[in-house]
Amino acid sequence: METKRYEKCQATTADGLVLNFWRFCSPTPPQHSHPVMLLHGLASNNQTYDLQSDVSVADFFVAEGYDTFLVELRGSGGNKDARTCDCACNMRWCFDDHIQDCRAFLGEIFRMTGKPVHFVGHSMGAMLLQCIAGSEDAKYIRSGTSIGGSLFMEDSGWKSYLILWPVAKYLPLIHANWFQTAISPLSFRCNTFWDKFFFCQANVDTATARLMFKKNWEPMSTALLGQMRSAFDPAGLKSKNGDTCYADSLDSIRVPMLVVAGSKDKQMPPSGLEKLASRIPDCKYVVLGAEHGQEHDYGHFDLIVGRNARQDVWNRVASFLLENDSG
Repeated sequence: METKRYEKCQATTADGLVLNFWRFCSPTPPQHSHPVMLLHGLASNNQTYDLQSDVSVADFFVAEGYDTFLVELRGSGGNKDARTCDCACNMRWCFDDHIQDCRAFLGEIFRMTGKPVHFVGHSMGAMLLQCIAGSEDAKYIRSGTSIGGSLFMEDSGWKSYLILWPVAKYLPLIHANWFQTAISPLSFRCNTFWDKFFFCQANVDTATARLMFKKNWEPMSTALLGQMRSAFDPAGLKSKNGDTCYADSLDSIRVPMLVVAGSKDKQMPPSGLEKLASRIPDCKYVVLGAEHGQEHDYGHFDLIVGRNARQDVWNRVASFLLENDSG
């Protein structure tokens, strides 16, 4: 993260893990009632929202007058070496553990501010939002914005990598970050299938894409990946033991929700987000891309750092937050 004025905070999970998160400071008091909490996705870290100054979503919300919190899940970034009181973090964390992480962040931010948050999640971070918004912990959420993430991944391009699972499942972690760091200088020299899996080339600055590949990758727990495979089923993501189908609680969500899809997002195609939005009462759903009035199509990370993301995505999100900030 670039040097800037923010303070490091900590939250403790139900299983005793102490996690770091960051509160961005502003020279003036917040202008809005509720804080913003930004959550990254699978194998990512806080660089998702704070890669560099011209595409920093954290800075955007600070400038908009929000008390802004940037959180990181166990195993990522500043929490890669997170420890409980007496032992190292278990390297086989799963999605259910990340729900605990979110509960800890939400509870601590509520303790600090006395207000529920505007929860903004990207990719898996959006999936975590969807689970918590349908639970008793929804009391800590003022509004929810899901960007490029859905509990339904039937059409996801990640399914093509299932062929690797018979070998990968025997590893505690997959260090894709090593691979990404090595190839980041080559990104968009040939616009490979891997580049297209993350971005629409016309909608992202090449240097920004390379920096995202270099800085925004973390090891992936195979226990997490094993659980995420259940999202490929029509019923959607399930708990690790298979007893709970998280999508079953979507119709109980009462907090205002906005779902944003990228027209050419190969990881989280619009079909999955449309299915999600249809299950959430009074949900606002939007697809961004050339056929929907935008200059360019949107891929998975263009939704965060695309050339026009500030105009197409973040101004739209800011308007939604403002509509739901009272109370």
